[in-house]
Amino acid sequence: MSDKPSYEMLEQQIKKLERSVQGARRAELINRTLFYIASDLTTCDSLADLYASIYKRVSGLMDISNFFIAVYHKDQKAIQYVFRRDEGSDMAPEWIYNFPEKCCLTGDVVMNKKPLLLDEQQLIDLAAKGRVMGRLPKNWLGIPLMVKSDVVGVMAVKSYNNCVKYNEEHVELLSFVSDTIATAIQKKQAENELRKAKKRLVRTQKLEAIATLAGGIAHDFNNTLSITLGNINLAQMAAASGTIRGYLDDAEQSVLQAKNLASKFVIFSSSSTVGIKTHIDLTGFINVTLDQLKQEKNILSRLEVFDLPPVIEADREALNEALKNVVINASEAMENKAPVKITARLYAERKGMIVISITDQGRGIRSEDLEKIFDPYFSTKPKGGNRGTGLGLSIAWAIVKNHQGNIQIRSTPGQGTCVDIILPIFPKSTPKETFKPKEVEPKTRRSARVATRKPLVLFMDDDAMILEVTEIILTQLGYEPVLAKSGEEAVERYQACLVEGKIIGKVILDLEVKHGMGGEETMEKLLALNPGIKGIVASGYSNDVVMENHSFFGFSAALSKPFSIMALKQALDGL
Repeated sequence: MSDKPSYEMLEQQIKKLERSVQGARRAELINRTLFYIASDLTTCDSLADLYASIYKRVSGLMDISNFFIAVYHKDQKAIQYVFRRDEGSDMAPEWIYNFPEKCCLTGDVVMNKKPLLLDEQQLIDLAAKGRVMGRLPKNWLGIPLMVKSDVVGVMAVKSYNNCVKYNEEHVELLSFVSDTIATAIQKKQAENELRKAKKRLVRTQKLEAIATLAGGIAHDFNNTLSITLGNINLAQMAAASGTIRGYLDDAEQSVLQAKNLASKFVIFSSSSTVGIKTHIDLTGFINVTLDQLKQEKNILSRLEVFDLPPVIEADREALNEALKNVVINASEAMENKAPVKITARLYAERKGMIVISITDQGRGIRSEDLEKIFDPYFSTKPKGGNRGTGLGLSIAWAIVKNHQGNIQIRSTPGQGTCVDIILPIFPKSTPKETFKPKEVEPKTRRSARVATRKPLVLFMDDDAMILEVTEIILTQLGYEPVLAKSGEEAVERYQACLVEGKIIGKVILDLEVKHGMGGEETMEKLLALNPGIKGIVASGYSNDVVMENHSFFGFSAALSKPFSIMALKQALDGL
């Protein structure tokens, strides 16, 4: 007869069976949690949705009333708390920079790459050393989120009472799901970056399309204004009546105002560029710009400068306008009631760059408006007398882009906006090799001319009406005009005059023509024929590098279209 199992043996078998069942249930629960987290990766539209979903899934495994996820930004040596549920109203900051120097529990998990479980006494000791932020918990558990051997973040739980005590079982439980969570976060981060990159590409393409359109319209518009202004000036010269002269003077001012408006659109032109860059002291430059804004518009600001290089290479005037536009926009967002905060430092995300951050505490910008904020004439300001033109940020974007930089905007409705102007310290490319005219001999032999002959001026433009009006104007000014529609024709006309014994000492060349050689190349060929020739470059693209630095390209002066008879006379007299 076999012995019956004792009560103690039965109890041990039952407990063993219970542990087996609990283990099976626990394994099933973990597997289900892992499956749900993997599925959430495809169903969640954003990182914020994914973080909330992770919290929901992990809460099915254990009591996590107090839970947070932090992301580790290795390149910035920073920790960002991206999700937080805290019944203790924890006031911990969203970001911790240079955390290796500012010790904290989350940073310890990142640095050591292993779980950290702390009881009440350990937390009291660490709090005395300033290592615990916010309200002191009685229990704390942090798990590193790792992909392969790299830490991408930290998942942590804590308890403010003794009802919940985390132990090694909880460490094991969270460690089981941590790899899947880390992979899901990393993939969603990559998806978000790709989505943002696509949006930036679309926005850039859209703005470049606008730039091409705006530049072309501005160029043609300035040509039209040139004809209008030329006829007005001719009428002014012929007008006998003071009243009629007054009307013509008003019309002239109106054309000049239209010219100023067109010049803003020229900035967007894809063929537009900044002038010759020079070395500027960035700190001094920013201070001067802010002082100008204080004097001109009574805009107050606070500047903080961190690790900046001694100088950067930029177009001082263009960058001054870009910075002014952004600061003005920030001040207006706060109705000019508070100082604008400006910080300048090296750009941590990309070597060889600096970032100027302009921050306001204004009304903020809705997410649906952020993609349109650089569009010309788009404005989030309320309608009324204080509504802006909508060109400030657009112009700033174009200037920064032409400096091979970028502008980024972060904004939360009701909490303010931060605009980052990101610029290279030294541009990758340098201005193209400029043409240098040959040395002019002290005396050049010239063919004999009849003393009574009017001085010849070669004028090149591809617009027939501009040629017609300018011919009359040059004649009125006492010159004999020689006209050409392209660079090739200008060179031919010049050579033909030489054959006839006529010397053309002054030329006015349109910078860009639709069909044929433009002013820059034409001037180079004319200087080869006569190193002593004096040239004026004319263009509707007033901020073109050739216009702003005409002497580097062999010209003696520059005229921005449309130009008045007086401006033309002064330019010719100055040669």
